[in-house]
Amino acid sequence: MDTSVYTHFCRAGHANIIEKLAPGGVVLVPDEVNQEIERGRATYPDIPDVASVGWAEIAVLSDDEVWTQLQVKAQMSGGPNQHLGECAVIACAKHRNMAAILDERAAVAQADRFGVPTYDTLWIVIEAYKNLYHRDRASTARVVDDLLGTDMFLPVDLGESLLSWAYESGLLP
Repeated sequence: MDTSVYTHFCRAGHANIIEKLAPGGVVLVPDEVNQEIERGRATYPDIPDVASVGWAEIAVLSDDEVWTQLQVKAQMSGGPNQHLGECAVIACAKHRNMAAILDERAAVAQADRFGVPTYDTLWIVIEAYKNLYHRDRASTARVVDDLLGTDMFLPVDLGESLLSWAYESGLLP
């Protein structure tokens, strides 16, 4: 899981969604992402540290994963310290046969290039709509509005427009 997903769900008060939907009840957070989360906690102290939540585990990359992280980074634009978290998520997911949770479109393109399945924030919200909220539109819209309230960039401007967007995007049949 990448930084933005973790921090925005926590800041919005909906980290329980991640916990309830995580395969086996646990998501992996690469050490590089954990460092980004820790930097974010300086500004937003209500974000829990990864080590304190029961539903997340810090993953230290193996040598092979670090090599893949570097290969992904070489394909992405930005300065030497940009996109390191996304690259670590892709490398971890690739070598551990997992899916990557990413919102950055450039990172999703690289994950596709490396054969790593990806999901994003709104996919998580749609899964919550179907599996946790039993298709309760108001509860789902509230989650999106709360995420937007954290200044998270989403392709919708209001929670109530999520389901229309999800049907158009193929997330809902």
